[in-house]
Amino acid sequence: MNRAQVVKESQKWVEEQIISEHQREQLIERYPKRQNKPLLFTFAAIFIGLGFLTFIASNWSFMPDLVKMAVILVSMLGFYAAGEQVYRKQSQRLGLSFILIALLIFGSGIFLTGQMYHFTSYSAFPFLIWSLAGYGIYLVFRDHILFITTVILLTIGQIYSGVVFQEYHFWLGLLFILGIGWVAYSKKDLWLTLVFGISYSIQSLVFVLNENLPYYWLIVLCLILYLLDDLLADRGQIRVLKTMAVVSVLIVNGFQVILLGVDELFLEAESTFAFFIIWAVLFVLTVIRSALSSTNHYWIDLILFVPVFKFGFGDALSLLILFAYSLLWLVSGYQTETVRWVNKGTAAFILTTFLAYFQLAWDFMNRSLFFFIGGILLFMMSFFLERKRRKIHKGGGE
Repeated sequence: MNRAQVVKESQKWVEEQIISEHQREQLIERYPKRQNKPLLFTFAAIFIGLGFLTFIASNWSFMPDLVKMAVILVSMLGFYAAGEQVYRKQSQRLGLSFILIALLIFGSGIFLTGQMYHFTSYSAFPFLIWSLAGYGIYLVFRDHILFITTVILLTIGQIYSGVVFQEYHFWLGLLFILGIGWVAYSKKDLWLTLVFGISYSIQSLVFVLNENLPYYWLIVLCLILYLLDDLLADRGQIRVLKTMAVVSVLIVNGFQVILLGVDELFLEAESTFAFFIIWAVLFVLTVIRSALSSTNHYWIDLILFVPVFKFGFGDALSLLILFAYSLLWLVSGYQTETVRWVNKGTAAFILTTFLAYFQLAWDFMNRSLFFFIGGILLFMMSFFLERKRRKIHKGGGE
């Protein structure tokens, strides 16, 4: 029963003298007002902004320069002013939608003005200005939507810099770490932390691919994300950054299983002294942090961060690490009757088995037979592991 139903029905109960007015008020207080989600207003703002951009772009060449500048400035300032007034006096959701439209117009104005005066930028500097504007607006209104919008602008700017200019934009990265990171640290909000983690993972990939770094530097960046979780998550909160770091390094290990067996790639995977120094420091800190944790089973995650590319059989070692990771979580889950750990180990074991099967049998088996036997094996393993998981769950596990 929601609040609206309680308000409506309880009025009848008072009229029929079933409860008193005071009791009615107490009942209503048990159902607090829910904040309307701004999704519709947000999408409305995005579509209006896109409509504005499409209209301007289609008629841009027919406008004099003064008219062009007037259209950009008047529409941007008009939506900003209207958004601020509506936000303060009427509806925060509607006001934010106007502010988002103004921010979109501001960003488009940067590129359209550059086109108008034949200014060419050879970096992602326009996205830096756009992101700074979004960050400044967030500091004024402190709303999640504005935070997410700013992070999206930063991330798109880095992807644009990596794809078009083959470089990681330092100032965008600095704004992300100092600005966005500070907000995530001070707020310790689950959704803000999740958005930060997603952008961090994407920007880490852009950084490694465009700064001529070997792929294994992703292990260091994943370790940093793993450690950042302790700063950005409150006690008892879902460890979203740790989960993202583990998933990312799982993917890295999966690629190692497939690619380290290629001689050309193995020869290119030359290690550097700096990598091992940084990795060792971070790994020791992670081990200490895991040892101090109340749940001492999380040291299992750390085996995924062990670099194996220096060995000639690094692909086999990566596969062994993945099997050890999944089996250790399965054993720990069965011993402690923790369903969450059993689920984690089950998923990792099935994926690792499929990866091993794919790696070993692909070159030696008929394709149809390969998929047929693989499907049967996965079905059998899934059936067995699911049966064990349900047995634990019925036993009162977590």
